[in-house]
Formats: sequence, C-alpha cells, structure tokens
Amino acid sequence: MRFEASVKIARPPAEVFAFLRDKHLFVQEPGSPVLVLEKTTPGDVGVGTRFREVVRMLPGVRGEIRSTITRCERDRALEEDFAGAGMRGHLTYGFRAEGDGTRLVQRQTLELAGWLRPLQPLVRRAFARRLRGRLDDIAARLAPPGGA
Repeated sequence: MRFEASVKIARPPAEVFAFLRDKHLFVQEPGSPVLVLEKTTPGDVGVGTRFREVVRMLPGVRGEIRSTITRCERDRALEEDFAGAGMRGHLTYGFRAEGDGTRLVQRQTLELAGWLRPLQPLVRRAFARRLRGRLDDIAARLAPPGGA
C-alpha cells in the first residue's frame, strides 16, 4: 500500500525538520496511539539511528515497531524503514519552503504480514485517516503562539 499527504506548516523548513528528526524528545499528546517512543542508539540522530515505538493498534492491543533512519538531509528529507506489529514499510518526509512556512509531504509504503493481508482494505482506510490526522497534529503542535 502507498500513501501520500501534505500539510502547510507556519514554520521554516529547519524547524519542521528538527521537530521530526528529534521526535523522541517530545512528549506524546494525550490519546496518541504512540505509547512509548525511544531512541535506541547513542549520539545525534542521523543515518543508522534506530528507534523503538510501542503503539496502540486497537483498544487493548499494543504492538512494537522498530525503525532505522536511512536518509537524513537537513531541511530537505528524512527517511526511515520500519518493521513490527505485523507490518513493514518505508516513510519519507519532504520539506519544501512555501511562502512564509513549509510544505511537509509524507510518503509511506506499508506491507502487511501474511496473516494480516485479508485486512488490507480496512487497514488502508484506517491508516489514511491516521496519516491525515498525524500531519494535522504536527502542524498544530508547531503553530506559532496565537496561531498563523
């Protein structure tokens, strides 16, 4: 499955890039499906950095996802491969200056494990909604005080 969505964020590309690169430093909002997010390799975030996430898949169902940064181009692109919780895929964030802010573009591929494949249509719809919600949440969290 392939997904793509974008959002305009009222911050320069450097700030949006830093927020996503350093995702492990930010407290998750209440109700977030991400229950745990930790960087598991030492040093600054860059190619080869690994993360561990525990996510709420369904009420009462949790899954662990491991990811590795595969591309880290300051203010331009951030990519990672991920696997776990019955799926694997690739995530790409692109950052483009647009007016007084940034156009954040997220592209993602997702492949379900064999036993989950029959659920693909349901997962596709749910994941597309979650992607849109995630981008809107990022834009809201980075909105300047007083709105923009």
